[in-house]
Formats: sequence, C-alpha cells, structure tokens
Amino acid sequence: EYVQRGTSEVQRYTAPVPVTQSVRVRARTLNGGKWSALNEAVFAIGPVAESLRVSEIMYHPADAGNPNDPNTEFIELTNIGSASIDLNLVRFSNGIEFTFPSFDLAPGAYCLVVKDTAAFAAKYGSGLPVVGQYAGSLNNAGERIELLDAAGAVIHDFRFEDNWFDITDGLGFSLTARSPKTTDPNSYGSKGAWRPSAKAGGSLNADDSHQVSVLGSV
Repeated sequence: EYVQRGTSEVQRYTAPVPVTQSVRVRARTLNGGKWSALNEAVFAIGPVAESLRVSEIMYHPADAGNPNDPNTEFIELTNIGSASIDLNLVRFSNGIEFTFPSFDLAPGAYCLVVKDTAAFAAKYGSGLPVVGQYAGSLNNAGERIELLDAAGAVIHDFRFEDNWFDITDGLGFSLTARSPKTTDPNSYGSKGAWRPSAKAGGSLNADDSHQVSVLGSV
C-alpha cells in the first residue's frame, strides 16, 4: 500500500504514518501489479475550529477617487486559544476563496490574508504576518463570510453589512471584532459584535480595543 500526503509526497506504507498537522491523505493498494481505487481522507489536527477567529475586516478601503488604485482589502484572524494551531487546509469558502498553507499561529497572535500582496505591502510595509493572497473581493455593500477547518467544520458563517458603521464603508476604517475571545461565533452576523477600528487603516496585528475610537464610544 502506498500513501500520498498532500499533493506530492508518496511513501510506501510499512508502519503507522505520523500526522502532526491537518493533512489530506490519499492511499491505494498495489496487488498483483494492479492498483486499487484511490481512497482519500482529510485529518484535522488540533483545536483549530475552537481557537481560530476572524478579528478584523477591511472590506472597503479608503476611496481615493481613482478606480485603478490597487486594492488593499484584508481579513485578519487571531488564535484565542492557549496552544499554537496549524492552519493547514483551513479555508475561506464564501465571500473570498483562500486555502491556508501550513502556518503556525501562536496563542494571542494574528495573521492576515489580503486581496493584493504588493498593494498591501506598499501601504502597510512588509513586516506583517501575511499568509497569502485570496481570490475574489469583499463586496463593499456587505458580504457573507464562511470559514471552514480542514475537515469542513464551520468556524464562521456570517454576513457583515456596510450600513453598520458609515466610517468603515470607504473612509479607511476597518470592521473590528469587539471581543473575539468571548463573542459567540454565531453572533458575528450582528452589528453588536463589531465596531470601527480606532484609527484609519485598521489595527493590523494588534488589539485596539483599549484605544479610544475617533467616534468616541461606539
């Protein structure tokens, strides 16, 4: 029997195969010179669904009046758990499309997926934990976001609206989750789970809940 892990690594099965991160395994048997049908399974490792949360959404960056301006949308995620998690095969399946590579996210740490890596780096610099570039765009009029773990379990399935806060709709401020650690993921579709970032450009790679918003108390 031969086992394929991921898309390229193939090995003969002679003993239990250690799995240290979420992985898609494909296996088939060679018997008398003939291969069996390919069997496939995904193994989700670690408390990813319990610990991973969306913490910030820049869905409508500041309008400069030029339709050719590069798009600096982003979504930020954080680990609310007490142990590191590997995001391998976690994916956004609605709103945007992106499948995470192997990426270790430490407790309390943040990471980002962006619309355009070059445009993002030009605006924010190159020192932020950008995991990759997603396909598609966030709708300026509101969007349904779905995030799944490696085995397909739902982490988030919610819709944000552009009319929650005028300042996040083209004025350069992001939607920031009020408390990713304590908010029920099922409540992410309500305005009360969110507020505008404390400053223009967002609060990338940081918790800005202790800062005073330009709108005061929101």
